Amino acid sequence: MNLILRLLRLKHVDTLVAAIAGFLIIFAFTRHSGIGISPDSVVYLSTARNAFQYGSYKDFDGNALVIFPLLYPGFLNFWMIITRLDPLVFVPLLNASLFAMLIYISGRMIEGFVNHSRWYLQIALFGLMLSPCMLEIYSMMWSETLFMLLFLFFILSLSRYLKNPGISRLLFLSLITGMACLTRYAGITLIATGVLMIFFSFHSSFKKKILNILLFGLISSSMLGANLIRNHLYSSTLTGNREKSLSSLSDNIGNFGAILCTWLPLPENSLWLSFVIAVILLIIFIVVFIRRRHSHMHYESYENISTCFFAVYGLFMILSATMSRYETFSSRLVSPAFIPMVWGGSSMIILYRDTVSKEKKFWVTLFTLLIFGCFQIKQLQNDFENYDGIKDAGVPGYTEDPWNTDSEIVNFLRNHFNGFQKGYTLYSNSDDAVYFYTGLPCTMLPHEISEREKTKYYNNDKCYLIWFDDTVNIELFSQDQAVSHPRMRILYRFSNGVIYITTENAIQ
Repeated sequence: MNLILRLLRLKHVDTLVAAIAGFLIIFAFTRHSGIGISPDSVVYLSTARNAFQYGSYKDFDGNALVIFPLLYPGFLNFWMIITRLDPLVFVPLLNASLFAMLIYISGRMIEGFVNHSRWYLQIALFGLMLSPCMLEIYSMMWSETLFMLLFLFFILSLSRYLKNPGISRLLFLSLITGMACLTRYAGITLIATGVLMIFFSFHSSFKKKILNILLFGLISSSMLGANLIRNHLYSSTLTGNREKSLSSLSDNIGNFGAILCTWLPLPENSLWLSFVIAVILLIIFIVVFIRRRHSHMHYESYENISTCFFAVYGLFMILSATMSRYETFSSRLVSPAFIPMVWGGSSMIILYRDTVSKEKKFWVTLFTLLIFGCFQIKQLQNDFENYDGIKDAGVPGYTEDPWNTDSEIVNFLRNHFNGFQKGYTLYSNSDDAVYFYTGLPCTMLPHEISEREKTKYYNNDKCYLIWFDDTVNIELFSQDQAVSHPRMRILYRFSNGVIYITTENAIQ
């Protein structure tokens, strides 16, 4: 009993308990079938394996990795060297540890907020620990698991630099930012945020700020620049083939707002509400940032940097999705905005509460607790719903039971992949799934817009086509187009897929 009492009196005990709880939650989420694997995860996994075995950063189809930057596969490769284990084995523990670190560092940073209290710390930690957005990310093999931590280090280092500018602090800030850019291409939003914060800072002359911005921009973008040059040498593209967007600016604003509505205690299926919420929040965050700059009020604080980043990241995602074709906005894609939204938004409410009269403070406090309560209740409802499926079937993706153990075509591929004829090309509408379950290189079916890919496919008279009924990708050949190959015939049919071949040979 005395030990428990002593622990409760320890400094940062709330943060430590939340971090341990976060670790255990990710452990529970990945207990049934391991870490969640998506098509992107297969790219990271195969690249890390190739880097470990052959020293080359190539993905499962044998081509140099260009669609994603190199740091996250390199991070996995580093732990493969240390543990001598495959990522599928150690990533559940690694992700649980990264999530615990995220919670602990966040808690320590919240203690450094301009306006903070223990009850605010506990609510914020509880919200982060049980965020469906964060739990989804740290249950999957995704680069966001590393990017989130680098984002926190970015805020820490930028705040320290703004409070006391110095060359060593600027270099450290540049290094962290460069690593974030090498983890996700969207890391350039950190460069933009850093440039804005330095340009509008108070502690340096205009000339010195310009020089520091140039130095920061040069160093922080150098690693990404080297990655892009490498990409161009291997593929003649900077980040892979990016198709022109099919969605309008208003569509993307609404899609961005729809994700915010899933995080907030708001209806999720209203297009007009999603659009309005996105516009209102972006305007509020921009206006608050401008007001803090002009009033010299807490400019260097973690909360203000978060406010600036939320606006920068939101605008970047909306504009880039309008110019280049993205997958439909998902919680994962918008996830870097989650912590800034919570920190920036809640800090505005708390700051307003501290400026009103005592008579109004009670009502503002009650309103604040009501918002936080609704926010947490919605998160808990989503968590229980998600875990209800995860505990019985595993994390959604290729390790989930419907794919991993219940699929007829997957079980067949696992048992017969050695029977594919040598010299034959494997095509599939889920090339990543074929690699994940068999370890064999596989080629994606031609894209609708690529005449070169179509010609190559139709001219290949030695190929297998592995078709998964559960996969839908409107950018690729349809099944009817794929089987219109002049020599294609059915080899095996399953309840959830078909294997075709262009010759009379069969799997032995």
